[in-house]
Amino acid sequence: MVEASVSAIGYFMPIFAFMLVFIVIYTLLKSTKILGESEAVMLFISFILSSFFIVEASLVEFVQVGGAWMAVFVFVVFFLLVIVAFIPGIDLAKFFGAKNWFAWVLLGLMVGFFIISSAYIFNWVVSWGMVRSWFDTEWFGMILLLVIAGVVSWKIKA
Repeated sequence: MVEASVSAIGYFMPIFAFMLVFIVIYTLLKSTKILGESEAVMLFISFILSSFFIVEASLVEFVQVGGAWMAVFVFVVFFLLVIVAFIPGIDLAKFFGAKNWFAWVLLGLMVGFFIISSAYIFNWVVSWGMVRSWFDTEWFGMILLLVIAGVVSWKIKA
């Protein structure tokens, strides 16, 4: 009698992961048309990126950490926008205009977030113990309070 084993699926998990990443990247490239209409370029880029996820396991961890925190960031921004929308006297079209600082701040925060999360996952150049100990000092709280007071007083004056 032949018995089926569920553990045999472990052999196919890298193939499934490769195919999932390949399909998702190819679909994103095809739908956004960021690389134009060339099917060969989209297939090649999708193949290369999905191969990275199979070869380097830390990329999977980077996507897990980055994706989770990016989702939190998106929800926080969404709820802040909902709160701003209900404040009387603020025109959202003017607030998110073409020459506004808000979009640049969001872009800067996202780039900074990915740099910090990549430094955390791939352990490059940052001594996290030193950074953590710096945040625990009394001086950090004082500097943060002075920066917040400066921004608030600048906004009140303007």
